[in-house]
Amino acid sequence: MSRVAAVAGAVLAGGYAATIARPLAHAALNPSPYLLQRAVGSGIRAVIPLQAVLASRAGAHRTAAGLLALMPVARRLSRKVSAT
Repeated sequence: MSRVAAVAGAVLAGGYAATIARPLAHAALNPSPYLLQRAVGSGIRAVIPLQAVLASRAGAHRTAAGLLALMPVARRLSRKVSAT
């Protein structure tokens, strides 16, 4: 694996962790139905950066960039229709 792929994978993995960590922590501290639904929805949306990590590690950097471009779209759509 090249150095660029390793750095890109680490950055994308950090993005995945940042996407999912906060809602899961809130739901763990206060397991109300609303916070649990937010955590599950965040987990579903976090699959996008996870797929980008996997694509980047496989060497498909353009595919990873395309997947990351879907993040704002997924966030906007999840406000209109629940992911759960």
